[in-house]
Amino acid sequence: MIIEIAAQGGFGGIAAAHLRKTIDVSDQPEQMRQELCEAFEPDELARLSRRPCGDHADRLTYRITVTEDRQTRSFTLQEQQIPPDMLDLIDQM
Repeated sequence: MIIEIAAQGGFGGIAAAHLRKTIDVSDQPEQMRQELCEAFEPDELARLSRRPCGDHADRLTYRITVTEDRQTRSFTLQEQQIPPDMLDLIDQM
């Protein structure tokens, strides 16, 4: 599984001007691999993207693309739709 994350927005659009991350899950230690696979599983991302979110002025918008078994799926999530533990994983990537 390859996870690509790009973020935009933030205060004045400056906070995420350069936030782009790509990680090959298979290159990670077992514990991290398991956490990433669970958190970024496409069905879970789809579920999160359907969660209602309020005002997102000055918040980040994440574009998350998951490639697995030659299939690519992309999701757009607002910062407040992403659970704190997933945000921590993004920071660790």
